Amino acid sequence: MLLQDSFKFLLLTLSLLPATLGSRGPIVNTSSGSYIGVHDAHNNVDVFKGIRYASPPKRFTPAAPIATKPEGLQSAVAFGADCPQPPLVETGGVALGPPLQAMNQSEDCLFLNIWRPASTSIKNKLPIQVYIHGGGLFEGSGSEWDGTGLVRRSITTHKPIIFITFNYRLGVLGFIGSAQTPNSALNVGLQDQRRALRWIQDNAANFGGDASRVTISGESAGARSVHLHYFFPDSRKTFRAGISSSGTSQAPGTVPCEWHDRPGGGYTILSNITDCGSGTASFRCLQDLPFDTFWPLALSTYQPPVGSRPPWSMVCKGPQGSFIDEYPSKKALDGDFLDLPIITGTNLNEGNLLIGASFLDLSPQPAIEEENSILSGFIAGQSIGNVSQDTITQLLGLYAQPERVSNSTLYDRAAEWFTDIGFLAPQRQFLKVASAKQRNQNVWAYSFQQQLPGFPAFLGVFHSTDLYYLDIGSNPVPAQKLVMQMQDFYISFVNDLNPGNFWPKYTEESKIVMRLLDGEAGPIVDTLRRNQTDFLSQLEVMEEFGQFGL
Repeated sequence: MLLQDSFKFLLLTLSLLPATLGSRGPIVNTSSGSYIGVHDAHNNVDVFKGIRYASPPKRFTPAAPIATKPEGLQSAVAFGADCPQPPLVETGGVALGPPLQAMNQSEDCLFLNIWRPASTSIKNKLPIQVYIHGGGLFEGSGSEWDGTGLVRRSITTHKPIIFITFNYRLGVLGFIGSAQTPNSALNVGLQDQRRALRWIQDNAANFGGDASRVTISGESAGARSVHLHYFFPDSRKTFRAGISSSGTSQAPGTVPCEWHDRPGGGYTILSNITDCGSGTASFRCLQDLPFDTFWPLALSTYQPPVGSRPPWSMVCKGPQGSFIDEYPSKKALDGDFLDLPIITGTNLNEGNLLIGASFLDLSPQPAIEEENSILSGFIAGQSIGNVSQDTITQLLGLYAQPERVSNSTLYDRAAEWFTDIGFLAPQRQFLKVASAKQRNQNVWAYSFQQQLPGFPAFLGVFHSTDLYYLDIGSNPVPAQKLVMQMQDFYISFVNDLNPGNFWPKYTEESKIVMRLLDGEAGPIVDTLRRNQTDFLSQLEVMEEFGQFGL
């Protein structure tokens, strides 16, 4: 009778798995349990979605490893829940990322996804590329991105890799800041990322990977995260190299955690509208509110108090003992970061999409005096510090004659300045320090210059354009030569810690970067707006823009 009951239970378990799988799906045994995924025969890829890398987290509390390994075979054919976030941001009809693929959002969202060559076994020990999604730290998901194309290309070039994405807590749930919060509650979104990297170290061999050959990569907020893991490393080694696309940790936007406590600050607003009051009791009150009560009220705090940045789109500097206990800009200038190989780069017109289209909508376009006044206010509004009139006057002169991509000089000037303050200047500053001879750090830099067809001309080579050419989730593009070149650069780097002989290392003396342009990819000297970025990298200017606190 017992044997008969066990047989019935087995039949029931198999019946709950998708009919398309039967017993033919790939299986991986992990510290989170045993999972059955999907075999993609067309692409020769095995896929596992929705694997837990941590226990369901308590709000604002660091994620913990899974204490008890579940019994039985679990399904890994669908993405786990996305982390709670506002609707996807769009500018001019262009979304900042592909649509989310999970079926729901939940605080229980710490899942990861694996793409590997089919029939990979524990003997293969393949290198691993971990992709940290962007979205300004307040939106996005591992479910947006698809490793099929990159893994397929790695098989074709006989340099196979494993590709992994994961979720991490976002916005107020991942980056709440206040003097009322314990150190452990600060920047828990970054702590989630660290937890995922540790899980990968513990389980790489189980799915055919090599824990000693992990490259972390990301775009935008994901790229910023890559830099932050270099600047604030785990006590345990969890990666050996990095790829940072369109994002640096030392760009303006790291605030002291107590900044959120000021009148009009995010924490002050949140504690008031939830009736949680002030003082240390407010944090526990916010932590214990039912999600259905907390979340609609929390969303109302996402209105940006500074320029275009929501309050919860910034990491915050906490006291000693917290995850971020120093300003990243100071660590960058001091060279206080990991001496590991890295590829880092920016797109030609990063700011065009990010500043929005409001300047284009002004009718009629303002005369020069009014234009300067509007631009002055825009520049001052992007800073958490107090920018002097002298600095603004100099910036107005430096950005008086922009490259024209639209019918508005105001828009073009604002977009160039935003590109430089947020991307180009901090990248060059990092490259200068990282490539110093005494460090002997292997550094490669790029400038992505391929304009995406079918998009408004005023966007230029906008923020996230490069992702279309990596074929990891965005819509296909016609420039297949550039797609293959970019994929090969990254695949070679993940395998060999070198993107290839065609791409020379960056040195401050040569200032050579790789121009990524279809049919014209090759090394160039990086001279674009050097006067402007040199000015923005002056210590006193950085201080005015709040890069070392208030």
